[in-house]
Amino acid sequence: MADESRKQLWPDEDEWLDTFREYLCGRPELAEHVARIWFALLEHHSEGPEGVRNARFILNQALRLTYPFTRSYRLAYRHYLLSLTGQVKPEDEPEHLLKASIKRARASIAEARQRHKEPAGSGD
Repeated sequence: MADESRKQLWPDEDEWLDTFREYLCGRPELAEHVARIWFALLEHHSEGPEGVRNARFILNQALRLTYPFTRSYRLAYRHYLLSLTGQVKPEDEPEHLLKASIKRARASIAEARQRHKEPAGSGD
């Protein structure tokens, strides 16, 4: 059963290999550095609940630090700069757009969780 559930994990082995081939091929020093990060995370996980919390903190930190390198960040920053000019319509201000988007996403997540909790056939 465990092997079957692992087949549905993402990223899967193919996704990892595609990523590694694209970014680590021909860069053995970087591959070594990344391997040390993975190893450190595994070590934290083996240290019980406190280690799992530490690994989670490290991964959240990595996610936060990755954001400035994304297209979303660049677009959000450009939009923010435009809003500073005063030329952006009030309904297009970043805070307004983001709050509305977050509200819709949270509602969608809550709805999906509710559907997941409902027993089969109760939605009829």
